[in-house]
Amino acid sequence: MNQPERAADTLPQILCIDDDSDVLAGLALSLRGLGEIHTASGGSEALALADGLDRLAVVLCDMRMPGMTGDQVLAAFNARHPLAVRLLLTGYSDTAAAIRAINDGRIFRFLGKPCPREQLQQALREALAQHTLLRTEQELLEQTVRGCTQALVDALCIASPATYGRADRLRDLLRRVSERSRLQAGWATEMAAMLANLGLVGLRQSLQEKVLFDLPLEAGEAEEIRHAQQRSFALLQRIPRLDPVLRLICLTEPALADAMRISPEDAEALAPQAHLIRIIRQYVRHESSGMPTLQSLEALRGEFPGSAPLIAALRDVLGEQADVDRVIELPLDMLGDGMVLARAIHTQHGLLFAPAGYQVRQGFKRRLLDACPHLRRERIAVIIPPEAGGHIHHQLLTEG
Repeated sequence: MNQPERAADTLPQILCIDDDSDVLAGLALSLRGLGEIHTASGGSEALALADGLDRLAVVLCDMRMPGMTGDQVLAAFNARHPLAVRLLLTGYSDTAAAIRAINDGRIFRFLGKPCPREQLQQALREALAQHTLLRTEQELLEQTVRGCTQALVDALCIASPATYGRADRLRDLLRRVSERSRLQAGWATEMAAMLANLGLVGLRQSLQEKVLFDLPLEAGEAEEIRHAQQRSFALLQRIPRLDPVLRLICLTEPALADAMRISPEDAEALAPQAHLIRIIRQYVRHESSGMPTLQSLEALRGEFPGSAPLIAALRDVLGEQADVDRVIELPLDMLGDGMVLARAIHTQHGLLFAPAGYQVRQGFKRRLLDACPHLRRERIAVIIPPEAGGHIHHQLLTEG
């Protein structure tokens, strides 16, 4: 029985790299039907092209090329696109280069040139199967790690709603900005955002608020915060396979810069995600302090020169919030998912329950009533998401 044809937008992507245009044309012809074929005439062109390929499965590269050699190209792909299976195609004998390619590029196959069509196609089929296996293992790993860390996130929500709210707002903006900018930040970036300040739950409430609002610290408080972060980091190190998250935390939290060894290759690969975390974290700090959105975005341009595309993506994500004042006071029962607190909420005893910038999620109203029953009949100042604006105003008019 014939297998149903796969939709074009679900085909695995195969990238062929060779400085000879005739060879590229031959490869594209030989591999037709195995996937969506892309070609590049050199390493730099291939790496730039691959950043836009979201289903990249296999990279087939010639060894001898001007500029970057094949082993250098595949080593770069190993760092930047680790799930793409790598094959090296060479027409000359160079044992040292082959060893470098195998060790640094971690290639899947080493093929001679010229390579018979049947042998080439078989190697590609096996590479595609290997990619499926790697992707499945990666998905299983992510599910396992998410399950382990979700328990810590839930504990953070119970122990310190304000710290959890800050982390959740950061995670939401990271996800949306990365999608808008096609950065593909991934699960490790989101988990790093949620877990970086886990240690705050062990600090006294007044010190937690100083961290959340970025207020000046008294003598000894910076050291107290550093020790709390180190304790929580040691706890996270006990979770298997969490290294990608831990590396990002180390790259974005100054107090943890020396907590684990990070290779230059890993640091370079994680640099875009770490930079995005810093930008979004600084915006959330501005937001918590009550700084207007446009003023905050302008401040970010000065604090992160050369980051205009990411800041523009953030502005797009914020939508109309970045253009007009969308603060409105709503009764508690009208609060909905995605709304953002415009002002901090405190308990009757003056403890911070949620800072400005806290994003309303499922269960928030119940927790709010448990901690702040005096607010049952009060109105809460929120920034409503643009897509809900008309609906909210219609409700208010209907209810008078």
